[in-house]
Amino acid sequence: MADTTNDIWNDNDGEEDEAPRKGGRLRRFGIFFLVLAAVLGPVLRLEPMEPEAWLEEYGQVMAVQRQELEQTRAETVGAVIEQSCAAYIADKAAELGAACTAQVTCASAGGEGWLPDRVTVRGTLTTAQRAALSRTIWTELGVPEAHQSFETEEESP
Repeated sequence: MADTTNDIWNDNDGEEDEAPRKGGRLRRFGIFFLVLAAVLGPVLRLEPMEPEAWLEEYGQVMAVQRQELEQTRAETVGAVIEQSCAAYIADKAAELGAACTAQVTCASAGGEGWLPDRVTVRGTLTTAQRAALSRTIWTELGVPEAHQSFETEEESP
């Protein structure tokens, strides 16, 4: 009787159970080749781009993004100035004893930023309060009386 003990590889003392199949290697190579073709196919179809053309296209994209960012920043700064000026006007009216709200519209001052351009004050003000607030808006914020409007609560839409 033959010795049937198994060694550490769990085979019969170094004997191989089956001979390697030749068709298995060919099949594995075929699968490898198909996977390689599937992965590299789209890459090989890409058109190469010259570095100068890529750099020019990148520069154009960055210029557009820079413009959009600058416009967003400018709009945000304008909105903050409008809100701050409106709060300032409401505080000045409160100091005069009037309760009101203000809406401020800014205009671009060229490359220098945003300046208050028009002011609408809504609330109940006496003639003296209105005159004093109008002077404050002109002297402190630089908005001329022609660009100021005062509405009572009943006139507000």
